[in-house]
Amino acid sequence: MNIVPGTRGSLAAAFIGVVALFAAAIAMFALRTGRHAVAPDDASLAAAAKILARDVQLGDAIGFHPEWSASQKWRFADAYRQNALKYDDALIVGDPTDLWDADGFKRLWVVSTHNRAATLKLSARRLRDEDLDHGTELQLFDLGASRTAYDLRKHLADAIVERKQPDGTLRRCIWNGESKHICGGDWWLDVFDAVHEVGNSRHNGLMVQPGAKDGLARITWPRPTPARVLAGRVGLRLWAVRNDIGSDVKVRALVGEREVWSITLHKADFAWHPFEVRLQPADAGRPVIFEFSAADGNWRQTVLDARLLDATAAPAPPHAALPPGVLPAPIVAAQPLAAPAPAAAEPAKKEKRGKRR
Repeated sequence: MNIVPGTRGSLAAAFIGVVALFAAAIAMFALRTGRHAVAPDDASLAAAAKILARDVQLGDAIGFHPEWSASQKWRFADAYRQNALKYDDALIVGDPTDLWDADGFKRLWVVSTHNRAATLKLSARRLRDEDLDHGTELQLFDLGASRTAYDLRKHLADAIVERKQPDGTLRRCIWNGESKHICGGDWWLDVFDAVHEVGNSRHNGLMVQPGAKDGLARITWPRPTPARVLAGRVGLRLWAVRNDIGSDVKVRALVGEREVWSITLHKADFAWHPFEVRLQPADAGRPVIFEFSAADGNWRQTVLDARLLDATAAPAPPHAALPPGVLPAPIVAAQPLAAPAPAAAEPAKKEKRGKRR
């Protein structure tokens, strides 16, 4: 038999090509099938909402993990409405779900989808874990008692916001009566609370930009609740690190006139920087101040979320400051810091619904 030179190699190559195409088609089919297998369907989300409607209580927050996958939120809003509770007030919009964001609630429901429940890391006691099929789980966590004495972000209306002017003086911004301090000019000079993307995550925080050349913004909370710890996190917003314009940002925290913490954020630093500072007894009730400065503040959009933790009694005024015949208030003994939240514990039994037909 005569074989044209190269024909055998051409047939082999063609065969390999057909096999490769067939394998790619199988892989694509498997990928699509697997994707549908873990995505939530109507029945799994309806089952989660049904459990919530039956067992939700006043003081329960709700979050979704991962947050971007959340769908059919109307089901969960209805579950809250049926129990005369406000869904919008209970919704935790942070991503990933964070105990810091859920602070102040008694319990936290988390709807996990796409088989991501195992990646949810919360240092809180888990009360329930319901496997609802199609990669969907509903978990309930006990949040315990809150340590927060005064949330600076939530008391933005009580703050005094000032900006340094070209002549070196500080000019006070104007509270608009609703949600922000208006500092004149462009919107990015205003100070307001919103969800911002920092460090590949999205959480609420106050956006503060130092200004332009030799900029400085100063926020003062004049009458905070006395507490023992100043804690929080700070970082540059995504839109800041995307731009090479501007310089590094220095953030200072002061209690009264005493600096208690500071950090310099490199202009390309895209990360949250947490802090926790133990205060002195004399700091109780003194003004809390945050300053943001930069040699070139253009595009240096900085996000702050801070709180005072572990409430304490304000120091008694000196005798000379009391009216005649009035005795000084008794000194309240200092209490130890609240114990950290217990590590997550496995529920006694993980329930799983039967297969649906």
